[in-house]
Amino acid sequence: MQDLVKINDKHYIVDIRQQKSTPDDGASSSAGQATMIQCSVFDLVQLWSETIAITDLIEREKRTNSIVQYSAEIISETMLARKADDFSITHSESNGCEMCLRLKYYVSGIPVTFSMKLEAAGQEQVSQHVLLPVWRSLLVLYEENCALRNMLLKKDIEIDQYKLEGAVLKRNLVATAKFDEAKFDSTFPLTIPEEGLKVRELIKPKERRGNLMKLLQIECRQVPAETASPGKLTLANALTPTRKSPGGRAKGLSAIFAKQRVPKSLSTSSSSLKRLQSGMADDDDKDDVLEKDNSCFDISLGKDLKIRKITKL
Repeated sequence: MQDLVKINDKHYIVDIRQQKSTPDDGASSSAGQATMIQCSVFDLVQLWSETIAITDLIEREKRTNSIVQYSAEIISETMLARKADDFSITHSESNGCEMCLRLKYYVSGIPVTFSMKLEAAGQEQVSQHVLLPVWRSLLVLYEENCALRNMLLKKDIEIDQYKLEGAVLKRNLVATAKFDEAKFDSTFPLTIPEEGLKVRELIKPKERRGNLMKLLQIECRQVPAETASPGKLTLANALTPTRKSPGGRAKGLSAIFAKQRVPKSLSTSSSSLKRLQSGMADDDDKDDVLEKDNSCFDISLGKDLKIRKITKL
């Protein structure tokens, strides 16, 4: 469970997770004691943390509340599954570095409480639990943002190519403007304070981001060729002028091309239309087509039978 909560008019990030014990934790090798509970509380300034075996936590809670039958199942259904119904924090009078976090849950209407005895974390713990995860997430989000920007640029080039091939967008409501990266950055509604480290400028160069990723142990997977950055793609060298696509049709563009469809009322006379087009129609077929829709097809009964061509995309 991880959440931002307000306790005593102050905001805290509370993180409760399950983890396996290590030989340094002093837990026995049995399956029951190999599972640990780690509780961390961070107020954006100081980090407090406690790591305790589930069995030890159960015994500790039984000594303070003998009415509730504490078990690993209750812990899984409460602390590890959902946000507590009530939080409270008290600081130890004897030691200012100690904090007691009290969590209260309701299970079938019965109050179940847990008390976590937290100690102020050292620099190494702050780095492992806060600083390094934040930097890793920041770099990954920046890379995702760059990939999405490149994808938008490629989509604009692709749409321009469709237009050169004859595509026409009939539904103006779905039309979008070309992506302008400079305008997007200047009009984005979020801003950050000027104080502190200029992280955005720091991670902007690609080479510097690569060095930071190695330092932070971020794995860099090989980008597939089809999703690679367009980089040097421009409208001048990416678009291919053409009168029409192969075969006289723009294949695969049915979503944005102007579609000419036969009305549903003519579906019953499709066989008659085919025979009319091939010059093998009889009188019944001609009458059938004329009765269905004279507005869609121009038929003259002179020497040559003429039908407006229907193009299916």
